[in-house]
Amino acid sequence: MKVLMVNTYDIRGGAARSALRVYQALKSQQVDVKLMVQNKWGDDDDILGPSGRFNKMAAELRPYLDFAITFPWHRRRIPFFPAYLPGNFIRRVKKVGPDIIHLNWITGGFVRLESLAEINVPIVWTLHDMWAFTGGCHYAEECTRYEKACGACPILISSKERDLSRWIFNRKIETYRKIRNLTIITPSHWLAGCVRRSPLLGGFPVEIIPNSLDTGVFFPENKALSRNYFGFAANRKIILFGALDATKNRLKGFIELSEALQLIPDKKNIELAVFGSAKRETTSLPGFNARYFGHIADDGKLRKLYSAADVMVVPSIQEVFGQTATEAMACGTPVVAFGATGLLDIVEHKVNGYLAEPFKPEDLAAGILWCLENRERNRQLSSAAVETVKNKFDMKKNVQRFISLYERLTTN
Repeated sequence: MKVLMVNTYDIRGGAARSALRVYQALKSQQVDVKLMVQNKWGDDDDILGPSGRFNKMAAELRPYLDFAITFPWHRRRIPFFPAYLPGNFIRRVKKVGPDIIHLNWITGGFVRLESLAEINVPIVWTLHDMWAFTGGCHYAEECTRYEKACGACPILISSKERDLSRWIFNRKIETYRKIRNLTIITPSHWLAGCVRRSPLLGGFPVEIIPNSLDTGVFFPENKALSRNYFGFAANRKIILFGALDATKNRLKGFIELSEALQLIPDKKNIELAVFGSAKRETTSLPGFNARYFGHIADDGKLRKLYSAADVMVVPSIQEVFGQTATEAMACGTPVVAFGATGLLDIVEHKVNGYLAEPFKPEDLAAGILWCLENRERNRQLSSAAVETVKNKFDMKKNVQRFISLYERLTTN
């Protein structure tokens, strides 16, 4: 059985990290697997990126070109891709000759939507956001128009029913009805519910397989040594927050976190650590000690940062899963999050963390304090967090679910 995984990037972003972990786990089980990407930064020969200087330069431009199609429409500057650029995706697929294709995050100009109907082998599609069943947005936020037909899109700031989002939605209808063998994978029950309410994908089978990680890579390190590694003061409590574009992406909840931190007394004995963002991208946090670590690509360094923290805050407004939450928990750091969307599958209230009332900064602050104020309680939360990851999110267990699914789809 030859498996071809597909993702726009090999190492950049949460979807890439998730797809790469599945790819590596499949290889460890001697599965014949390759990962096709639009932009490649790693050096694995079985990760298939563009070849030649021209193709590499074109791959760098494609996200901007696909994004530029929406310029005639005044809209909020958040990801919105029509997936309209022509390309050589199908030619590359045929060159590999897979028995099954496992799609992941495929926007950013990588795969033209209509190309999906040309695939003649079973397709598995792991969704890392909502794009597959919307009219172009990756997160619908409060909008539920994707449950009907999109149009009058709030992200496009449009009042017209037949706008760009309706056109993209209709293209998806025409494309998906031509696909005969498609199985959707979602990492959370919340996203699975969204898919089942979708007129685009609701008729396809849905499997729930959580994003998993290697507990041989993410595990608790000595807290004192980890703090010393980063130069944290021994007598301060460390609050950790991180995501790609952590302080710029509205959905990651940095505004709510900032408001919550202002409600915490005794700020001098607390330090905020932020990764995934540079200091110049942040808003001010009056009276707070804060350090910004930028993007951390090395898992060993990231493990130390998780281990150094006393609590991880994941205040996302909308999250299909919450990969930083499981990574932190694997390193023994309890998580405070809003009790909504994909994080409900990860955080158990007052067992391995705290689920705050959505989306109230005052309860987020209460949860942070509840995790910090009692050392024995924090230790118990830490132990429970590690056990949760080992029981539910260990890749060694969950990779078998992918293999079983591939085998079932290719033998039917």
